Amino acid sequence: MKRTICLVVCALFVVVMMSGVAFSAEKGAAMQDQELMITGTINNANQIVDNDGQIFDVADTLEGKELLTHVGMKVQVKGTVLENEGKKQISVSAYEIIKE
Repeated sequence: MKRTICLVVCALFVVVMMSGVAFSAEKGAAMQDQELMITGTINNANQIVDNDGQIFDVADTLEGKELLTHVGMKVQVKGTVLENEGKKQISVSAYEIIKE
């Protein structure tokens, strides 16, 4: 009897843990497909460094190439962020130079 109860409790625990992992992975994937606005500075390494210090590689698109001609300038970028092996990459759909 005790063994059966222990097995049932362990099985429920495993089911709850696996559903939590599946939910968090689904939420992360959904966030990657959203367009975001990032404000930061273009550096010499073809990246945007945002106000929090996060680094985003700029995807090789027409808008991205145009954006990278503004090295050292502060910009506001709209685009889709993808994450691969811990590195974030933004596919730029629009940008604006911020005058300070």
